[in-house]
Amino acid sequence: MAMTPAAYRSNQIVFTNKAKCLDCNRCVRVCPVKAIKMKDGQAQVDPDRCVVCGTCIRECPQKAKTYRNDLETVKELIASGKRVAVAIAPSFAVVFDGWRAKKIPSVLRSLGFAYIAETAFTAAQVSVATKEFAEGNSGMAVLGSSCPAFVNLVEKYHPGFVKNLAPVCSPMIATAKTIRRKFAQDAEVVFIGPCTAKKYEAERKANKQFIAAALTFEELTEWISESKIDIAKCEDSDFDLAPSADEKLFALSGGMYKAGNMEYGSF
Repeated sequence: MAMTPAAYRSNQIVFTNKAKCLDCNRCVRVCPVKAIKMKDGQAQVDPDRCVVCGTCIRECPQKAKTYRNDLETVKELIASGKRVAVAIAPSFAVVFDGWRAKKIPSVLRSLGFAYIAETAFTAAQVSVATKEFAEGNSGMAVLGSSCPAFVNLVEKYHPGFVKNLAPVCSPMIATAKTIRRKFAQDAEVVFIGPCTAKKYEAERKANKQFIAAALTFEELTEWISESKIDIAKCEDSDFDLAPSADEKLFALSGGMYKAGNMEYGSF
């Protein structure tokens, strides 16, 4: 069975907190790709088999499965004085719902980010490019390439279908490129979203030049708390790059189709 080269990762992203693991075997049972095995009485994640989907993290009753925290890396990047932009997934409005959603751009600026963008800003371009590839290969089943966990699954477990993956970057990478083109070519870009697999995507050789680090919403919440930022006291403000309503639906079922039929050029 083909596996993605280890060079794609700088260090392990999903791993076991040995102090919390109680040998219940739940993670072994729920892992969709059987990437967890028992070793020395504890469940260990095999990074060469893991697709970084986060299932074990969600299902572990002891919270023994966890992921690498990159918050200090981002803090140091901002403290260095470099211009640092942030591209945040549109699902932030679920985590920071209601009135809080309108204040998130101000919160992110308070944390030190120079430019604020929603990754869905480029969803239409990504969708159009995927659509054009599919139309140019009408005799082939085309697979979307925006979900890193899915791409990992195909590369590691179904290598025969790698050719079916659309050769199109994800909205995360497309937005990072757009930020640099519109605001500052030398800007460092940080991604924030719900998925641990984005950390893996950010570290792929082709992407390292565009994404400096990827954080989860959990890490963002931790950062806001540590910084003692009162969201209620932050003003409502806008993103520097904001998507349309249809582009925000990109990550939902059928969202790529809808975004792909908008009047945009390909990315």
